[in-house]
Amino acid sequence: MTTTPAVATGTYVIRQARPEEYDAVGQLTFQSFGHHLPGAHQPDEARLHLLLDAAARAREGVLLVAEDLETARLVGTASLLHFGSRLSRQAEDGEVELRLLAVLPEARRTGLGQRLLDESARLAAAQGAQRVVLDTAVDNEPSQRLYRRLGYVRRPEREKERPAPKVQLVVYTLDLTP
Repeated sequence: MTTTPAVATGTYVIRQARPEEYDAVGQLTFQSFGHHLPGAHQPDEARLHLLLDAAARAREGVLLVAEDLETARLVGTASLLHFGSRLSRQAEDGEVELRLLAVLPEARRTGLGQRLLDESARLAAAQGAQRVVLDTAVDNEPSQRLYRRLGYVRRPEREKERPAPKVQLVVYTLDLTP
């Protein structure tokens, strides 16, 4: 995927992450999933590496960030990965996969998650993708409500059983207008 210009949305700007921000983006991702909280469930080694290694996500696709313009702090991120990327687990030919959509708790309920999703779909369409695919935990109903509200459709035929203790995933796609 090619470089994308910054898109201002309210008090946030959504843009590609810069290399000097990759470590901060990894920490943001880890914290957004709540793993830093006392007593929180800790990810296995592979998942931890994926959360923290924002540089790999940038190499494999487009690493978006949301920056709070008032504080210059990064508060959200999303990774866009093409079919065939080693970090993609759902994308099929003609699709871009959205992974690790993460917004810090203090920036939630501001519309920022929707803005990251919208910008991801815009970029995927601009790159010629036919659809965006993503997955989320089966019990993550708040995210699933957002996806459905934005036109994503659940695709149970693409869902695969995962061995315990891994969480079961649900798959959603969004068809893109050329």
